[in-house]
Amino acid sequence: MNRGFGYFGYYALFLFATYAFRYPPLLVGVVVFFLLRRFIPDPFILMRTLGRMGGLKRAIESNPANVTARRDLAIIYLQQRRPSAALEKIEEGLKRFPADAELLFLKGAALHAKGEFEQATGPLVRAVQADPRMRFGEPYLLAGDCLFALGRFDESIDAYDRLLSVNSSSIEGRVKKARAHAKANEGEAAKRDLDEALSTWRQIPSFQKRTQFTWWLRAQISRWFV
Repeated sequence: MNRGFGYFGYYALFLFATYAFRYPPLLVGVVVFFLLRRFIPDPFILMRTLGRMGGLKRAIESNPANVTARRDLAIIYLQQRRPSAALEKIEEGLKRFPADAELLFLKGAALHAKGEFEQATGPLVRAVQADPRMRFGEPYLLAGDCLFALGRFDESIDAYDRLLSVNSSSIEGRVKKARAHAKANEGEAAKRDLDEALSTWRQIPSFQKRTQFTWWLRAQISRWFV
């Protein structure tokens, strides 16, 4: 049965190609969608997300004190690159729970996404003060990115060091730390960071390699220029 299905696939592909070549715009559209498939949201996931957003909005309307729904809606807004909308919901949640580590982290993430790096550092610091190990050190990573963008390279190195003390498997943290050392004219330290990134890569499990492949590649390339 599998063999027959495989042949049917060839027939279907041939018939589709015959039809598509008669209509060039259709063929171009297929090629474009294929090339951009990693950047175009899955329609089923998109519909499911929109449905979840509707449910969260209704939950907030029916219960204005529902901070969890506000947090979850803010996370979706951040995933959609709508930091201003996310920040509105986060601020509403912080009015009830001003010391909540997750909300403080999300506020820092939203401000970082808006390019307001100076303002983002405060809530990120407060987030790790409330929970030093939250999200495997991601607040430290974002704080390091903010400080790097502000040209405060020594402070960004310190933030990346704190990240690595919580998450020693972070290739991204080591590569970004190397970048900060390079900007601070500390080339030898940058090389050590990149060597450690490549060494860490060899030790982490396969599922982490899949998620951190881009940073391994950056470490390989950066090693030639420091």
